[in-house]
Amino acid sequence: MFARLLSLTIATIFALLPPAASAQQQAARPTVAVLDFSTRGLTSDWWGNFEPGVALSDLVTDRMVNDGRYNVVDRSHLTSTLGEHQLAASGEVDPSTAVSAGKMVGAHYLVTGNILQLDQTGASGANAGSLLPGPFAAAAGGVSTHRVTIKVAVRVIDARTGQIVQSFSDEETRSGTSWSAGGFSGYAGGSYSNEQFVNSDMGHLIDDEAAKIVASMDPSRFTSGPAAPLLTGHVAAIDGHNVIIDLGSNNGVAVGQIFDIVKTKSLIDPTTHATLHVNENVGKLQIDSVSQNASVGHAISGSVAVRLTVTAEP
Repeated sequence: MFARLLSLTIATIFALLPPAASAQQQAARPTVAVLDFSTRGLTSDWWGNFEPGVALSDLVTDRMVNDGRYNVVDRSHLTSTLGEHQLAASGEVDPSTAVSAGKMVGAHYLVTGNILQLDQTGASGANAGSLLPGPFAAAAGGVSTHRVTIKVAVRVIDARTGQIVQSFSDEETRSGTSWSAGGFSGYAGGSYSNEQFVNSDMGHLIDDEAAKIVASMDPSRFTSGPAAPLLTGHVAAIDGHNVIIDLGSNNGVAVGQIFDIVKTKSLIDPTTHATLHVNENVGKLQIDSVSQNASVGHAISGSVAVRLTVTAEP
């Protein structure tokens, strides 16, 4: 009777574990962080408080998440982590700093870019003399339709090597009547994926461009060689909020790097009676200071305990 109950219990545990194929598919997805697209070099700022680079990054992120081929780093985590280390979360990150940025946010690849153009490229539907001051003002005696063009250069950088694995540019044009700069002043960074903005003329333009960017990206090209083996160590001690691990600069650990905290469970296969070991991610650790053979960090999610395994990309 006891043996039967044990067998049923173990079978239930295995039923609750994620399917092997699903776990393999998850591991095969490249982990990507989308940085704010830079607007440096634009000669006009008719949009006022609107942040076109942030808006485009928000909508590219949403589309990559919904695409299903990527593991995408949360935008709030990205901005706060890089900001703490005086590294802008923008498309101005170059290959030489991409390795540090990737380690800090736990991303294998960084999607970066520059908005090269965001201009009015045509207008129709109003008499020239009836327009109020400003190139995007409404017509006094009718509706004026304006055409706006955005042009973007995009790069995908391997954050493990600094190599650019994909580079392309794209252009999108849209006509509309509601391009007023004041209409976008209520949005804060990170909130441009809301329905109100996406349904505006500017939102449609930016979202259409985001869709074309994601459609142009090819995850099969996101490789510059065999992946390096995981950097693996253990939690050596816990002192208040400080978590000390047995890896340091000699192992390639950097300040800001993110580690998974892993707990190993041992189970007995009810059929073969073999001992099976299952790794479960129970939290994440961010490194605050590094010495030669040890590092100090703090748990940013989940739980941590002495002797648990920590793993990260080197």
